[in-house]
Amino acid sequence: MSDSRHYVPRSSRSFYRLVKLTYGIWLRFAYNVESQGEEILDGLRAPYIIVGNHQTTRDPFILSLFTRHPIYWVTSDGNMRSRFMRYLLSWVGSIPKSKAIPDRKTIDWIVKVVRKKRGVIGLFPEGQQSWDGTTLPLQPATAKLLKLLKVPVIAARLEGAYFSLPRWTWSRRKGRMRVVWQQLFTPEELEGLDTDGILARLEKGLAWDEYAWQAEHRQAYIGPRRAEHVELALYQCPGCGAIGRLRSRGKRLHCAACGSTYVLDRYGYFSMAGGGEARFPSIRDWSLWQEGAFREAAEAALGRPGHPFISDSGALLYRGHRMNPLRRIRTGTLVLYPDRLELATLLGERLVFPVSDIDGIGVLKRNLLEFYVGKALYQVRFTRRSVSARKWADGLGFFSAK
Repeated sequence: MSDSRHYVPRSSRSFYRLVKLTYGIWLRFAYNVESQGEEILDGLRAPYIIVGNHQTTRDPFILSLFTRHPIYWVTSDGNMRSRFMRYLLSWVGSIPKSKAIPDRKTIDWIVKVVRKKRGVIGLFPEGQQSWDGTTLPLQPATAKLLKLLKVPVIAARLEGAYFSLPRWTWSRRKGRMRVVWQQLFTPEELEGLDTDGILARLEKGLAWDEYAWQAEHRQAYIGPRRAEHVELALYQCPGCGAIGRLRSRGKRLHCAACGSTYVLDRYGYFSMAGGGEARFPSIRDWSLWQEGAFREAAEAALGRPGHPFISDSGALLYRGHRMNPLRRIRTGTLVLYPDRLELATLLGERLVFPVSDIDGIGVLKRNLLEFYVGKALYQVRFTRRSVSARKWADGLGFFSAK
């Protein structure tokens, strides 16, 4: 029997209070966290559900600062593949969810927490962190879950969180963060609405654009390495169109193909080194352009099925299942063709995965590419931090949809 089958999410009020009085105090100071509207939580009795926009890896801990009830957060099972993390997260009530694939066990746990334990569930309906500070499309299944449970739903909107700790970085910035609370649904409203109506209100309640907020507030976020690893999110150069040739250091982002150099300021905007305006001053604008430009490049690659679309050396391939520990099976160069993903190993082998067999494509944390073939989970880790797993997920997603 696998270790994952022994996992049981639990909740300890004493441990919950300990975390709030230690790590919680540090979070408030380190990220300058404020709150607005949290009084709606004061008289609220469990069970209920908290939903939030997902901006940073710290989001569950930050939102938990303002609730008196322990929260059972639904989180990626990828965070639980070490025995230590699985043990720790079980004590804060984490409920594991496999990314991008249906997971009946997760639903069973959620229903049990709400109906039998009378507990509080925490959800991020986007299913992953934002790359550019704008709310991602929500998972429609969330509306069905809320309809099923029929308990109060509280929205927690994080403002300034993306600039404080973007998904693509390892270093935080000193600025300001605020959590805005509001009640989205009563049980009676969930009873009266269909799932489309629930999803529409959920989308409106969690909609957020960090750059629109920044244009109004002009809040500085201080950090000496504010551009480092932004190429994990922005992997295509708008100057020459080269994919995977951008490199960052300090506050600069440089294209090795055309020599364009961009400077990221403390407000989150790009300018050209030496002066002049960048074609896309915000990460959000650049990301939107990249979405279309990368799709055009991938469409052009469909006409050359025998030629590689993208490749990266130093790829470490792991295999496993759900939240069990992964085992490294090969090392080599990862190559994506329109019809297949290949790993050319150091021993001269070629491991081939037809894109038609690949499912559950996603990026775990900052830069771990994951996908499923049948029930087997594969994870690719890159020896160089400059290699964007988002690029690979976007490429695989495009070709597997064809």
